[in-house]
Amino acid sequence: MVGVALGRPRGGSRRGVLAALSALAVVTGGPLMTNGESASAATAGAGHGARKVHRSAASLCDSSASKPPFFVDEVRQPPVAKPDGGRRGGGKPGRADHYTLTAAVHHTHRFAGSWPASKTLAYSTADAPMDYFGPTIVTREGRPVDVRLVNKLPPSGTPVFPTFPTTDDDNMVTLHHHGGLQGAESDGVPDPLGTEIHPGHSSTYRYPSDQAAAPLFYHDHDDGNTGPHVYAGLIGYSPQTDRREQHFGLPNGRFSKTYALLSASFDGNKQLCYSKWGDLPVVNGTIAPKQQVEPRRYLFTLLNESPARYFHLAWHQVSGTASSPPVMTVVASDQGYLRHPVRVPDLLLAPGERYRVVVDFHARDAQQWVLSNDAPAPYPMGGGGLPVPQIMRFDVGPRASSPDHSRIPRTIEETNNALPLARKLRNARLRIVQAAEPTAGNPMIGDENQPLNYMQPATETPQQGSWEVWAIRNYSPDSHPIHLHLIEQPQLIGRWHVGRWTPDGKPVPGTIGPFEPAPAYQSGPKDVFDSDPDYITAWVGTFPIEGTTVWHCHMATHEDGVNSNGAIEMMRPLVIGRKEQTQLPRVKTLERLNRLVG
Repeated sequence: MVGVALGRPRGGSRRGVLAALSALAVVTGGPLMTNGESASAATAGAGHGARKVHRSAASLCDSSASKPPFFVDEVRQPPVAKPDGGRRGGGKPGRADHYTLTAAVHHTHRFAGSWPASKTLAYSTADAPMDYFGPTIVTREGRPVDVRLVNKLPPSGTPVFPTFPTTDDDNMVTLHHHGGLQGAESDGVPDPLGTEIHPGHSSTYRYPSDQAAAPLFYHDHDDGNTGPHVYAGLIGYSPQTDRREQHFGLPNGRFSKTYALLSASFDGNKQLCYSKWGDLPVVNGTIAPKQQVEPRRYLFTLLNESPARYFHLAWHQVSGTASSPPVMTVVASDQGYLRHPVRVPDLLLAPGERYRVVVDFHARDAQQWVLSNDAPAPYPMGGGGLPVPQIMRFDVGPRASSPDHSRIPRTIEETNNALPLARKLRNARLRIVQAAEPTAGNPMIGDENQPLNYMQPATETPQQGSWEVWAIRNYSPDSHPIHLHLIEQPQLIGRWHVGRWTPDGKPVPGTIGPFEPAPAYQSGPKDVFDSDPDYITAWVGTFPIEGTTVWHCHMATHEDGVNSNGAIEMMRPLVIGRKEQTQLPRVKTLERLNRLVG
């Protein structure tokens, strides 16, 4: 297909790409290297692309013969990190909270109590050492946070996980504050558009924390290795909170839990083995754990950290007096709270998505409930990975330890959920993009006209401060969770089914179905948008921060380009600049958008 580049520019050719991007917007430099070197000096001569040592997917990932007993180990909650020195702002008003986060290899983590320790990666702070995952870093409205990331992975050229696919041996890292509104230089953009950190070096990222409360998280974003690094443990929670949140009346303290869901595989020695689909459920680093709860309301924050697997979650009772399932109410999504909470019988969770859900265990004392999953892999057509039907078990105790004074407000008023959709559309321009699969197993994204590779010049160049509707035409066979960096007040609008496509990915006239509005539980602020095959899916948002970042599929196997050994990555530059996008039509109304998408 015209315009599809199967190889990535290497070495010196990056300069031409960066020059082209610079012409579109002011491109800020990489983060300051805290060892005194400039970012360019620290990465000079890296040859990050040229030294790729891609490996094929391991054939040894099979946990079926050695899976541990389920629902034996208690789920663990990651500790909340304290700022360096234990004092916020260094003890002085107006100063930033400072954290030193170290990425390193560990050999002590047990995914099951009956299993031997496995090699993993983890983030640690001085007061919160970890051997898998990372400590929770809480950011607060109006209080900046500086995170110094120290790369203590082995020297470049040292294999860490020899059987993992696509992993190169440079052992570089970067840090993406997913959903955060930080400067582009602190966004953790992958090489070569951003600065990655060599082993033995460090870099400091500044997070202004100037946004509404939201279930944010942080993770590695090394080019071509995001999936393996996150899978091995380089991920952590980073919830943003604000003054309004404390008045919502939702469950808090020990009645608020966070769960990162991963579908993982292990080899015959019970060592972590990288697998696209996985075959065992891992929650916060433990295989199929259990959680003791009281008969009361809880607030659960759910994050899908899997490289490719979707989860479709529901309740299944396994013991106790027969009862209806615990009531689930979605109160927040990726970037903040829903204006109006929504009760749901089940919940679809794509890779990178987060939901905050109030679960009501009242009148379910002495019962046991399994959080179950029936999403096929790949989603939605299936035919790939093994089923992962059980995630974890909740054991409800006989009585509550104290009265439950929590509540679910009918309306949650936040700074990023008040603007009606009609107001957002009024001045928005329409940008059409696509998801395609020009060669089998190698999906790509691109502009309206063609699929494009990561290192081809930017085509998505929104004006800073403007509103845009993005409509993605997905004529690939898979669903793709699309993530945009540095987007504010994003909202899913809805979708249109397409009966037939032209060879170049345009809907055949007369085959576009009626508009299907976004489900109510997906109406809140989101930064991951599920794009189903044979649909046009639309969302709207504004772009407050100037600079170069990325947009990509959050299935890490697609983002990293596993099937092409990194040659085709489902990721594109996103250049937010000053030029008005007059080539794009005005949306004005939902009715007009309905006409424009065809």
